[in-house]
Amino acid sequence: MPEKTDNSVPFVLIQKHAVLRDAEPIGKENKLGALNNNGRKILATGVMPQFGEVPIENPIWKVPAVLGTGDGGLEIATFTEFAGQDRHKHGVSTEIYTLLKGTMLMYINDQGPYEVHEMEEVVIFPGTVHEVVQQKVRPREQGEDFDLVVRVHALNCHGVDDKYVQLKPSGEWLCWSSLSREQRQQALKKQC
Repeated sequence: MPEKTDNSVPFVLIQKHAVLRDAEPIGKENKLGALNNNGRKILATGVMPQFGEVPIENPIWKVPAVLGTGDGGLEIATFTEFAGQDRHKHGVSTEIYTLLKGTMLMYINDQGPYEVHEMEEVVIFPGTVHEVVQQKVRPREQGEDFDLVVRVHALNCHGVDDKYVQLKPSGEWLCWSSLSREQRQQALKKQC
């Protein structure tokens, strides 16, 4: 069994107001409202100080604290309609998308887009190709409410070492961790 990398708290409480405000109270842009963001990690395989993350020290979560769980651990993130996601799959991780607010559009095994509504969930098993459609492709206005709030839980998460994408239709599946920044930007997206 993988060893947890951070034993600082016995639980994590993720409060709605802390998620929706995100970084605004500390004087930075709300990451969840930034165009093409990849969500806000709360639990992750590791803490990334180069992106301003700090190890969680208080079980009442607030930005930019992240609880490191190690490879094969649990990952929890939140994203909104401003988030962008490429078409991808995982070899071993299972992802559970829970709609807290709004309607999410999602391609699953290149079918859809499926509409997932508030209080509904989608469970994506290993090997299933999936992509969440970015619904807003304009900058967020200051103080604008989010139309979509999604929480995603990844079980048996191995981060970038378990994300696979294609750079061209019917191309080979490539591990995210082996790709350059330019190649990552070329990852396929379906057109809605």
